[in-house]
Amino acid sequence: MNISDLLEDRIDSDRFFEENYITAGMQTLIDKAFERLENRSSQASTFLLAQAMGGGKTHSMIALGLLAKHPELRNRVLGDKVKGSQLGTVKVIGFNGRETDAPFGLWGELADRLNKKEVFNDHYAPLKAPGVAAWINLLQGEPTLIFLDELPPYLENAKTIEIGSSDLSVATATAISNLLVAVDRPELSNVCVVISDLTASWVGGSGQLNRAITNLQNETGRSALRLEPVSSQGSELYHILRTRLFEELPEDLVINEVANAYAKSVKDAKEMDVTNASPDSYAAQLVKSYPFHFSIRDLYARFKENPGFQQTRGLIRLLRAVVANIYDRGQADRRMLVHPYDLDLNNDEILSEVKAINPSLGEAIVHDIAKEGFSVAEQQDNKLGGTDFQDVAKLILVASLANIPNATHGLRESEIVGFLCAPGRDLSTIKKSVIDYLPTQAWYLHRSQDGRLFFKNVQNLAAKLHSLANSYNEQTTLKELRSYLTELFEPKTRDCYQKLEVLPGLDEVSLEIDKVTLIVAEPTRNPHPSSKLSEDWHKFAEDQEFKNRVLFLTGSHETMERIIEQARQYKAILSIKAELDSDRISPRDPQYVEADKSLDQIQLSLRSSLQETFTTLVYPSRNGFRSTDCRIHFQGNYFDGEALIRDTLEKVQKFTTDVASETFRKKCQARLFAGQRTSSWNEVRRRAATQADWNFHHPKALEELKRQLLEQEVWVDEGGVINTQPPPPETTVSIQQISRDDDTGEVTLKIRAINGDVVKYEIGDSEPTTASCSVADAPGGYKAFKTKDLSLKFKCFDPQGKNNQGAAISWKNKIVLKHRVFQNSDEWKVEFKAIPKGEIRYTTDGSDPKSYGGIYDSPFVVPESSRFVLAIAESDGIFSEVEKIDTEQYRKRGAIVDIIQPNLPAIWNCKKQGLTAREAFEFIDQLEKYQGNAYGVSLIVSASDESGEVSYDAAPDNGLNGTKIRKLIEHLQSIFKDGQGSQILIDVDKVILERSQLLKDWFAAMKYQPKPGEVQQ
Repeated sequence: MNISDLLEDRIDSDRFFEENYITAGMQTLIDKAFERLENRSSQASTFLLAQAMGGGKTHSMIALGLLAKHPELRNRVLGDKVKGSQLGTVKVIGFNGRETDAPFGLWGELADRLNKKEVFNDHYAPLKAPGVAAWINLLQGEPTLIFLDELPPYLENAKTIEIGSSDLSVATATAISNLLVAVDRPELSNVCVVISDLTASWVGGSGQLNRAITNLQNETGRSALRLEPVSSQGSELYHILRTRLFEELPEDLVINEVANAYAKSVKDAKEMDVTNASPDSYAAQLVKSYPFHFSIRDLYARFKENPGFQQTRGLIRLLRAVVANIYDRGQADRRMLVHPYDLDLNNDEILSEVKAINPSLGEAIVHDIAKEGFSVAEQQDNKLGGTDFQDVAKLILVASLANIPNATHGLRESEIVGFLCAPGRDLSTIKKSVIDYLPTQAWYLHRSQDGRLFFKNVQNLAAKLHSLANSYNEQTTLKELRSYLTELFEPKTRDCYQKLEVLPGLDEVSLEIDKVTLIVAEPTRNPHPSSKLSEDWHKFAEDQEFKNRVLFLTGSHETMERIIEQARQYKAILSIKAELDSDRISPRDPQYVEADKSLDQIQLSLRSSLQETFTTLVYPSRNGFRSTDCRIHFQGNYFDGEALIRDTLEKVQKFTTDVASETFRKKCQARLFAGQRTSSWNEVRRRAATQADWNFHHPKALEELKRQLLEQEVWVDEGGVINTQPPPPETTVSIQQISRDDDTGEVTLKIRAINGDVVKYEIGDSEPTTASCSVADAPGGYKAFKTKDLSLKFKCFDPQGKNNQGAAISWKNKIVLKHRVFQNSDEWKVEFKAIPKGEIRYTTDGSDPKSYGGIYDSPFVVPESSRFVLAIAESDGIFSEVEKIDTEQYRKRGAIVDIIQPNLPAIWNCKKQGLTAREAFEFIDQLEKYQGNAYGVSLIVSASDESGEVSYDAAPDNGLNGTKIRKLIEHLQSIFKDGQGSQILIDVDKVILERSQLLKDWFAAMKYQPKPGEVQQ
């Protein structure tokens, strides 16, 4: 329908007004035009209808033209307050630019419509533009309405027609400019011109044509009133759609009920914190837009300016197809509203209309949205049921149709959820399950920097991901899956299982006697009825000697293919992220953000599939391999597979942590020793690995049990054979030397009865009996037994008779040989004393006193030629250490250091007594520095609050270097509570160094001069 139909009276006016809605812009045009036609000179003379193609310009002209030509329509269509009531029939003329073959130009056509063609005879041959006066001469007199529509095609064609040195487009532009000036003159105050906007619909032309349009626009801008036939704001669009597409609508009560039902869905969604839409606003907008969802207008506004799109006309055509499709499919009774996502893109007519709006998105539609059930969205909906994926995709598509510069594309997640709110739709998981997941599958869906999802005719990360994933063969994919499952189930504490095999071949598994192996086995279609394993794995398990050293994680085969596919995607997205990192793409880049989201989604899907697949734990039992439920559960990104296996085994009482109790010992003896008193330990280990009813436990539990029981003498190791019922232990005696008085030879001992209650003793080598002296009756008793005797024998007795009688324990005192070197006149003499007693033999020529020494009876003179005097004492077969006296040290007082030979070992009889903290650690530092070993070390660490003390006495022949002494002190200090504090005392008898030079350096650092006899070599 066009202006020519109006001018040729081919329009049924009654039907036209029944099918068309009078918009506010159209009403303004009618009012202003009639005021002009009534000769109100103050009114504008030219009206410019500013809207793109299909925006209602032609319909507005036709409506005005019908009312101008037919006065009887005015009251019926416009009501009592109609403008132009004083007018009769108005002359209506016009020019349709599609009539590009007009031989006398635009001005000739208008003159012909007035039956005044001859007025412009001078302007036809050759064609030339009428001037202002010519136009006034043609139009003055009766009220006249002039329509100029669809001028761009005419101007495009006119450019090809030469007129002298110019062309028809220039002449036409000049003619129109002169017309507009003429109608603005008082002589034509009852004439008005209505022109459709020349730039809003113009998509072609260049050069002179564009300049003509620009000049024309400049002319019309001075005197034209610009009007928009259909407002993009308000509810006019819905009125038009209702009028054109529906014969009747339900009552307001029904409409309000629908609006309230949608508002309730919005309220529920808002409570779930998935949208910030207002329920009240939602309902109010739906009342105005019914039976259309109000979002249609908002989304339409984005693409209505697309080049070539006919705005209102195009939208009517699209929605007519949508509504017809809803009725054709029998869905009208189930729909409350027409939504943007009701586009059935598998319908050829609807698909054609959408492609006409933006042809570039054809591939996106076919691959991602609609392809007879094979698109991404359709396939996802087939899996989950419903139409959520398709609805989300179509919403985003409609929001992505704009193809003009600086257009807004796409929707934010909150907007999508808001537009999806509808009665009966579950929105609780739609963000996580659909909106977040769709970008990981759709190939043409992108995300803008401000978070909008939109379709674009460029493949996205998902496409690259899909292509890369499909390039991986099954072996590569299984390797990635093995790696992922290994991370989940790798044993860390290694208490319930120690080895892990993920999806192995039968020949890749080897069981060990002391290690439990968890096998993650691929589920089978036909599992064994008892073990739920495949027949191959079931036979493998039954044929093993170490049946109690294996367990299996398996489950449902139905979802295994999903796991393989998601493992492919997981490997692909890791590769893509690695590539982005290597290219130093910013983590804030949309592509990187999308990769992160894809990784999260793929991991989520992979984990979900793992949860559905690996649900069964198979373990050995008395009656063969049994299965139990074992459900993988992720807490956020955290999952401890080892803990899951442990907890599951504990629930079925296959794994135990009770390995230190008497019960565990008894079970071990009953089952692993097979009820026998003795067994080789290797056989015990073998039974633990082969008996399927034996519990899993920490791998070191049996060894720890053996160690403890051997220490406690509950068990006895008889050359690799463990005796669990050994004979009663023998009585014995523990003897500890507490102190010794080197001046008297008296020793203080601590005596302890072991496996008995009474200790008897005899002096010398006599065997103690029950009639012998009791330690309890001796001075000091058991805790501080005192003796000067050189030899004693102790024996422990068990009056109860529970333990076997043990042998006597001999104890030997030691003889200490002391000396004094003194000067008598010019002679040097030596005096000896054996403590507590002993015969002394000595030499002055350096020979061995034990073999060649003379008997000492009194102080003797040291010959001048003798440097070293050697002596030894003996009594009852007990010998003292050889005492070596360097007489040179006495003869050369004050120069002792000088006579020390640097390359020989040295003994420094330092006799350090009661070194406290500072002195003690200074001594330890020097001991470390000069590489000495201290002997006769005694340590006492006491609590600062006097709550207790601990001590350590090294054996006389046990030398300790500085580092060992330091560690001993730290260990003793650790016994006391943190912060309690402690005090230190150290005694040292002597220090031995491998080289005397180190001792000389030590003395030099101390500025110390040793006394005669203090250093021995």
